[in-house]
Amino acid sequence: MIPLIDLQSYNILVTEESVETATLKVISDQLCQGVQEVGLVYLKNHGIPRELITNALSTSKTFFDQPREKKEQYAMQHGHFHGWVAFEAERVNFDRPVYDAKEGFNMSLLDRKDQTAPEKLPPEVGSAWKQLHNSCFQLGLHVLDLLSIGLGKNRDYLRQYHKKIGLGDNLTTLRANYYPPLKEIKPEQARCGEHSDFGTVSFLFQDEVSGLQAKVQGGDYVPVHPIEDTIVMNLGDMMQRWSADRLKATKHRVMASPTDVHQLRQSMAFFVVPDNDALISCTDGSNKYPDIDFGNYMKPLFKAIFQDDTEN
Repeated sequence: MIPLIDLQSYNILVTEESVETATLKVISDQLCQGVQEVGLVYLKNHGIPRELITNALSTSKTFFDQPREKKEQYAMQHGHFHGWVAFEAERVNFDRPVYDAKEGFNMSLLDRKDQTAPEKLPPEVGSAWKQLHNSCFQLGLHVLDLLSIGLGKNRDYLRQYHKKIGLGDNLTTLRANYYPPLKEIKPEQARCGEHSDFGTVSFLFQDEVSGLQAKVQGGDYVPVHPIEDTIVMNLGDMMQRWSADRLKATKHRVMASPTDVHQLRQSMAFFVVPDNDALISCTDGSNKYPDIDFGNYMKPLFKAIFQDDTEN
């Protein structure tokens, strides 16, 4: 069973300075135990309004339902990680011979200073996505505090590696996923192939259509059903390296049964990643993983995911 973690005492509506470390330690223990024993958790009482999530999904559908030529105006450009990704244009599991049966839109580099994005955003989604991005950013800082305590560090330890979110030189991204109804799915094709996320921590907002599966610790893939007013949270590869495998990145995928393939499915994901110049080292001093520079680590991965060469 996937744990349900209550963030009431440290959600985005709570003033950070008002919460004592002892209170955070209780939540941190629950959170870290959940990801250690299962691999991912549900977050409830996170403070992000339901209306904000609903609006982001609704405006997302409006964008994706447009003709291809209109969406192409916002296509991801060479060397960037912002913009529209066409149907079957990316493959997150490099071993699958067929590209994923979905579309997407990555919104990165939101400027927190004036609430605008340097890159183009479709007018129908801009306001809703920016609001959701800002809320997820605040939630991400709180979760980084909890994970820092779980690593035996000061509560602001991980924040020092995420200072540039929304200010450039950081690829933290709000991602809209769109799985259109299909007559059939190709052999060996997934909606989204098996993978673990690259960064620190990920939040996922699902609609009511199932399809997400996660590989639990020591087990097989299990369904991660949508639960109203919750966020699915999993850790990424950088968090696993920081913790020297004590906290592990969770492999997950989106599959479609013969009946599900005929349904539209949507989700919004927020990927919290370190700054490009962050040096990732094992916090326990074990050197189980060699130190890496996050920005350089990511370049070949971007190139492998997309049909186009996105490497600078």
